[in-house]
Amino acid sequence: MRAILEWGTYNGLSTLRKAFLLGVRLTEIPPGDFMKRRDEGYFDSYRETASSFSVITAHGPYYALSGKDLDTLEKSRRVHVRAIQMAERAGASVYNVHLGGVGEDRDASIHLAAETVKEMLNATKDIIITLETTYSPKFLGFPEDVRAIMEIVGDERVGISFQLENDFIREMEVYKDGKFHEADSKVDEQFWIGLLRKHKDLFAGHVSLRFSQVTGLYLRKRIFVKKRTPLGMGYPSLDVLSRALAEYIVKHVEYESTPVHLIYTGPPETKYRDAIKFYYYVAREVAEHL
Repeated sequence: MRAILEWGTYNGLSTLRKAFLLGVRLTEIPPGDFMKRRDEGYFDSYRETASSFSVITAHGPYYALSGKDLDTLEKSRRVHVRAIQMAERAGASVYNVHLGGVGEDRDASIHLAAETVKEMLNATKDIIITLETTYSPKFLGFPEDVRAIMEIVGDERVGISFQLENDFIREMEVYKDGKFHEADSKVDEQFWIGLLRKHKDLFAGHVSLRFSQVTGLYLRKRIFVKKRTPLGMGYPSLDVLSRALAEYIVKHVEYESTPVHLIYTGPPETKYRDAIKFYYYVAREVAEHL
């Protein structure tokens, strides 16, 4: 019988021992391991070393799945095809990707992204692809974008991954004014539960939840970008989120989609301490419902 709640953070091969010592159940191969084009032996070693983890996932490199320049897009597709093959070789059951920027025609960008996803699926056997949610209309990754891509692809191995701080910024439109504190004061447990329940049919075999607290800044006074912070130094509120996730996991997940993958994605300097803290906050609230 599988555990309902699997948790962890990203680890390269050299840091797996640290995760073992902390009792982490899930490990994610970071995008850097694919961007460095490590050889097959590295991923064979990763699979062997990580075999005691209950779940291995992978985060694809930061290459957009769509774009106006077809030569650049073809290069991106080749990178992703090799990366997902290496992820599967390393024992990963899930390959998560950012969709990337959106062009002038959002529908056209969605169709190009869907074709990229098809190529990745054709290059693998069993691995699930999760499409990560974004924080701004400048990028693909609204739940509606993910739904449209899934409908075009038509394969059960494609699903959604909620990057929760992105969902907070997007749904509360923080990208327009950068008013994090004001937006955070308006968010309650039902905001999170409603978001996840609304799109529950987009999960592919598991509930994929990622999180890091953030702040934001404007580049050249008009381009908003988020900045990840150590836990406790950013937004959205951990207390409200953990209570919401606990209620959702206990009351809405058990017979709909299991297990839950809870992946901490914060700054590397504090990721182990903060991954444990994040899991503790959620598990503590889960215990209140049992």
